[in-house]
Amino acid sequence: MKVINASFFIKGDQRDNFLSDTKELISETRKEDGCLAYNLYESLEERNTFIMVEIWKDQFAIDTHNQNPLLQNFVSKIAHYSLKAPDLKISELGE
Repeated sequence: MKVINASFFIKGDQRDNFLSDTKELISETRKEDGCLAYNLYESLEERNTFIMVEIWKDQFAIDTHNQNPLLQNFVSKIAHYSLKAPDLKISELGE
């Protein structure tokens, strides 16, 4: 299994737009084959700092997800929403 932690640093005035875009993305992604978990959390210490925690069955599921039009639309907007570039970390979950 693969785990992706994607941290987002969102401008205060873009918070509602960011959350609106992630709502449908999360809902639809959870239906994808190979998606075991897809959750967005907000930091308790830093408002407008979010982390998306994704758990995928395998790399094929991630590659398929990366072609999702909702994800591609979200990625095209993230620079507008963000104070700085997102931070992505990909890990292998041990059995």
